[in-house]
Amino acid sequence: MFDAKIEKKALEILADAVDRTVGTGFVHAAVLKAAQTLAAHDYRQADKAFRMLNPRETRKVKSTAMESADLLHQFGEYSDGLSELPPDPRLRDIRSRSTKLGTG
Repeated sequence: MFDAKIEKKALEILADAVDRTVGTGFVHAAVLKAAQTLAAHDYRQADKAFRMLNPRETRKVKSTAMESADLLHQFGEYSDGLSELPPDPRLRDIRSRSTKLGTG
């Protein structure tokens, strides 16, 4: 049996790979739920959902997941530096009236 932290990280990498290759559908949701709970039932559901992908999608997800795992192994955890920056105060007025963000 895998260490729970390793299994959780592997499932998170897989969920990210599914998201980046085939999108956020039921497969992504099932794998993400399994990563969050690590429950046997959720793990089986994720396995069933993942098996519904066609062979081409499965290869793409596998390739993306392996690439992500390799980068994680080489460089460790990556955090988005831009998300940590404070918002530009000069753009405050634009953001406050944005219709796309539903605030205008």
